[in-house]
Amino acid sequence: MFIKAFPAGPIETNAFLVGDEESGQAIAIDAPGDVTADLVDAARAAGLTIGLIVLTHHHWDHVLDALELKAATGAPLAAHPESVPLLEKPTRPAMPIPVQVPAITPDQLLNDGDTVPVGRYTFRVLHTPGHAPGQISLYEPDAAVLFGGDTLFSGGFGRVDLPGSSVQQTVATMQRLLQLPDNVTVYPGHGQETTIGAERAWITQLISRR
Repeated sequence: MFIKAFPAGPIETNAFLVGDEESGQAIAIDAPGDVTADLVDAARAAGLTIGLIVLTHHHWDHVLDALELKAATGAPLAAHPESVPLLEKPTRPAMPIPVQVPAITPDQLLNDGDTVPVGRYTFRVLHTPGHAPGQISLYEPDAAVLFGGDTLFSGGFGRVDLPGSSVQQTVATMQRLLQLPDNVTVYPGHGQETTIGAERAWITQLISRR
C-alpha cells in the first residue's frame, strides 16, 4: 500500500495520499490548507489517480483545501452524514486564522459499516465520534492500517472541549478501537503514526475508570 503524509495548513494537519500501486487507484484523506499542489504532484509522480476525497470530520483545519482539491482532481468529496450540516455552514474557528473556511456539500455519504475500495484494498468505515459527532476512521484489516483523523493520537485522543464533542462518545470509541489488533498502525490527523498496541495500556485504564 502506498501511504504518504502531508502535514499542512496553519496547525500542521495531516492529509494522506493512500493508494494501490498495482491498480493506480488512490484516495485522499482530509484536505488541510495549501496541500493541493503537493498532494496532486505526489499522486502524479506515483502513477496514482485520486478517485475519492474522504473528510474524516468537519473541523476547519481538515477541510480548508477540500474544494480546491476536488477541482484539481475531479474526485468527489465524502463525509459522514452528521458532518454535513457543519460542513455546509462552517462555524468560526476558535483560534484566529487568516483564511476563509469554505462551505462544503459532500458528494457522497459514508456511514458506519460502509466500504471504500482502493484497488486491491477495501477500507471499512468506522464511525468514531467523540472529538466531533461525524468523525469517521478508515480501517483496512489486511494491510493493518487505520486512518483516524483526530480520533486517536500517540498518548491521547482528540479534544473534547469543542462544540459537539463528547467525553462519553470518546470513551465508547476508544473501547471500540481496543477490538482492533495490536499491529494496526494508526495514522492520525496530527503528528506521527502509532499502533493500537502502543496505546492499549492507557486506553484500557481510561475505560476502567468510567
